[in-house]
Amino acid sequence: MDDASYVVERLPGEEQGIRVTCTAHDESEEFQPGQNRVVFYCSGCGLEIEAAIHAEDWRDMGELC
Repeated sequence: MDDASYVVERLPGEEQGIRVTCTAHDESEEFQPGQNRVVFYCSGCGLEIEAAIHAEDWRDMGELC
């Protein structure tokens, strides 16, 4: 588990879903567009990752500095 890292990415296309991947175990799951909160479980790590997407509320966090 020490080398585990996770990637959350938007899928290409007009209606964008997301993909969550555990790079250490090459496990991934794709989630349908419109799901703002998803849960991904990696059986290799034994961890559950929850990702929340706030696309409509997005803003450049650099503006807070």
